[in-house]
Amino acid sequence: MQMKNQTRQWVKGRIVEDINLDMQILIVDDSISMRRIVNKFLTNNGFHNLIEADNGEKALNIVKKNPIDLIISDLNMPRMDGLEFLKILKNDNCTKDIRFIMLTVEAIQKTMNRAIALNVDSYIVKPITEKMFMDEMLRVVKQK
Repeated sequence: MQMKNQTRQWVKGRIVEDINLDMQILIVDDSISMRRIVNKFLTNNGFHNLIEADNGEKALNIVKKNPIDLIISDLNMPRMDGLEFLKILKNDNCTKDIRFIMLTVEAIQKTMNRAIALNVDSYIVKPITEKMFMDEMLRVVKQK
């Protein structure tokens, strides 16, 4: 983990305190438009160290080479889906503590239960507003 540059500021109608706005965030989704939406939500709220990947395989390579603080990943992607990516990360002592948000259209309880069993930090079902996304993302970031 990188050194925390914690700040207190007013962002979009809420005080963001003790949040590292310099944290490295990895956005993983095969949809470029969804990556752009998540990127916009984050930059609108002061986060700027953002990396993108279009599948779990590429994301895994990025995690191996970069100190990632938070992952926001889709579930259904080619090559390696979000659950397999999550499973690999959580079974590795070097990456098991990276916070992980699953952001998906899949609202099937069995799939949610699999993600929870793999220690996902949050499971968000699309579509979602910026406020709902940021509230949940900030909750996840603050919990560790």
